[in-house]
Amino acid sequence: MEKPPIYLVDASIYIFRAYYSMPSTLVNRLGQSVNAVYGYTNFLLDLLELGPNYISCAFDESLNTCFRNEIYPDYKANREMPDANLEFQLASCQEITALLGVHSVCRQDFEADDIIGTIQKKLGGEWRTIIVTRDKDLGQLLRDDDLLWDFAADDYAGPSEIKAKFGVLPSQIADYLALAGDTVDNIPGASGVGAKSAAILLNHFGDIDYLYDRIDEVAHLEGLRGAKKIQSTLIEQEAKVRNFRQVTRIMCDIDFNLTLEDLRPARFCLDSLADFCHRMSFGDRVISRIAALERKTRG
Repeated sequence: MEKPPIYLVDASIYIFRAYYSMPSTLVNRLGQSVNAVYGYTNFLLDLLELGPNYISCAFDESLNTCFRNEIYPDYKANREMPDANLEFQLASCQEITALLGVHSVCRQDFEADDIIGTIQKKLGGEWRTIIVTRDKDLGQLLRDDDLLWDFAADDYAGPSEIKAKFGVLPSQIADYLALAGDTVDNIPGASGVGAKSAAILLNHFGDIDYLYDRIDEVAHLEGLRGAKKIQSTLIEQEAKVRNFRQVTRIMCDIDFNLTLEDLRPARFCLDSLADFCHRMSFGDRVISRIAALERKTRG
């Protein structure tokens, strides 16, 4: 019998998706916007209605406090800090996750990507992992049978789809981003080395270490436009490129303890959930969905 997959959820992606896509006129009794909480709650219910055996949500609480900011201070410096309402909504999303009996992890010094990578490494073993996210950068974690699942688009991506998108293998994604840069995270990469050039370099050399071991070959690399200039740039910016790779590589060795059973959805209290929904002014539809889910899991 095939083992059920482990679902690892990049929760913050779906919180921010709801925050920016749903009207801010969705407010609670105190007049606070709860659009992100409402959208995220419905997303989480959608997931739970599928009946996952093992699930964990990873939250980002490390904006400007992540270990990557010590390595590269400008990391994500292009992003605004959350205001008071967004902080309230983020905390409320963690609250509803716990109330629904879903395991979650958040850290001030590590990002959701690192949490997901660590859980996969600790518990994955022979278990297939489905990473629920819209962030293709998490593709670097994929093993042969693992998948990224963009839940909103119902779009799955395995190692072959990652290779088709980036032109490199999942195991090369961190090196690829260090070379080509990542504007979303404010990582410039090596000057003049774009996505296509990074893919050509990595397909030939494999990774950044071998690239620098054989750096003299770059100037003669077939199909690499501006090869001589790129070789010169890479030599000049070696320290920067290696530094970027420390930033782009997902950390999979965070020190926390958990077992596979910790990821099994727990029974939840309808009264506590009804109180939460009342505080958020969600209305009857969400409460009805929760009650139906409770009956389904109980049966």
